[in-house]
Amino acid sequence: MVPITITTAKLKPLFPQGSLKLNSEKVLRSLQREILKRLRGKILQETFSDRAKRALSRGVKVQVGKNSIKVIATHPAFIPLLQGQRKGQMTWLTKARAPIPIVTDSGKLIFRSATAKSMKDGKWLHPGRDPTTVIEKAKKEAREVIKQRIADELRKQLRRTLREASR
Repeated sequence: MVPITITTAKLKPLFPQGSLKLNSEKVLRSLQREILKRLRGKILQETFSDRAKRALSRGVKVQVGKNSIKVIATHPAFIPLLQGQRKGQMTWLTKARAPIPIVTDSGKLIFRSATAKSMKDGKWLHPGRDPTTVIEKAKKEAREVIKQRIADELRKQLRRTLREASR
């Protein structure tokens, strides 16, 4: 699969003007870590199977540029996850070589086979899926955390400078 750029976070709105002592690369690296941590946490909260959660957690990368970071999806499941999926018949299930396991609402595990007849009868319909905002939420939360860290670091630097000036 060709990697897809999902979103970009620029340094400019995060970085206060005149904060020359802050290392921009360090800020971007911490933003990268926070976005990955929060994004993986949000994926783990979704109602996917454990296998899908692991695959999606590994299928996202955050690249650090000079003044921004990019969140890149490398797993094909991100496309319907981010764009949503229309309702429709799951015709690809007729290619399944083994019965399809289904967990009922009561939690019981049953097995069914998708046949040409069941497809013709209008069964095996995908209910559709709304687009998710998992990545945007993770990005927003990470930005807030980093803004707070930058503010704390600037306060520390200001206190240190004032202490040194008063000596």
